[in-house]
Amino acid sequence: MRKTMALDILGLTAGALALVVAVGQANASSKSHKAQAAAPIAKQRYAVDMWWNIGGDMGGLKKATDACVKKLGESERPTLVSPPPSTTILSKPMLDCLEAQGWRPAGEPRPV
Repeated sequence: MRKTMALDILGLTAGALALVVAVGQANASSKSHKAQAAAPIAKQRYAVDMWWNIGGDMGGLKKATDACVKKLGESERPTLVSPPPSTTILSKPMLDCLEAQGWRPAGEPRPV
């Protein structure tokens, strides 16, 4: 039982770190943040503090996020709010897509 719990904790930690890296890279490579803020936001957005996936690794969340962005469009890419603890802001379609790929928020996503 202890080994399983340790692996779950390790997977949760790895998923959270992968998300921070993925969103940080996405924000750095995206166009100006001001241009994104100027666009009207018609969809409900959600805040997620941490992700988990049993057996997930550091690159797994980034790969899942990139696949969902490819499917849904660049406008659906999650944004990272800092300072730590980092929070990911994403739309319901992106949340659903990540969940379909096995990534779950640790706790309930909060409406923003």
